[in-house]
Amino acid sequence: MKKYIIIAVLALITFRVDAQDGSTIFVNYLPSLPLGGTADFTDEISPRGVDFEVQHFLNEDLSVGFNIGWTLFRQKISGETFYYKDLTITGTQFRYTNIVPLTLNVKKYFMANGDYVPYVGVGIGTSYAEQRNEIGVFELEDDKWQFHMAPEIGMLYDLNYKSYLSVKLKYNYSVKAGSFPSMSYLSLGLGIGLK
Repeated sequence: MKKYIIIAVLALITFRVDAQDGSTIFVNYLPSLPLGGTADFTDEISPRGVDFEVQHFLNEDLSVGFNIGWTLFRQKISGETFYYKDLTITGTQFRYTNIVPLTLNVKKYFMANGDYVPYVGVGIGTSYAEQRNEIGVFELEDDKWQFHMAPEIGMLYDLNYKSYLSVKLKYNYSVKAGSFPSMSYLSLGLGIGLK
């Protein structure tokens, strides 16, 4: 997984961002609520999430961009029996779900008089998901690349000519891939954008 993250970061570094070309870089903190197949494995709210995005404004009310994120869900379950293929294991389980979405996105902004700018957007791409269950000295792990969609609504607050504050509600959904379940979760993003 580390090599995929390194490749994605290198791709972002090569993307030229300049204040004069209408681009903005956003960094968001993303606490998340697991849903569906994600909640079946780890059902606790996660404070561990972040995303980084670059948005290029085509005009005043439309932008296109790239987003990479990371969310970790984890849960401790005591004294439960776990079945995996031909194994039956009872003990304390430590369950982890890592999800790294990589999307291209489009956002529509609704300009109004004032410093608040509401928007709607959607991201489409892929995500890497890994589910790991640690029980004593045993570790069961499964991972898969999945098709990923992420609609969102949000609001930007124009701090000054160089920065924004942002808040967003984002629904992430990755489709089932083979025997690997679909992943879905809802994130509340709080961040800053540099023009």
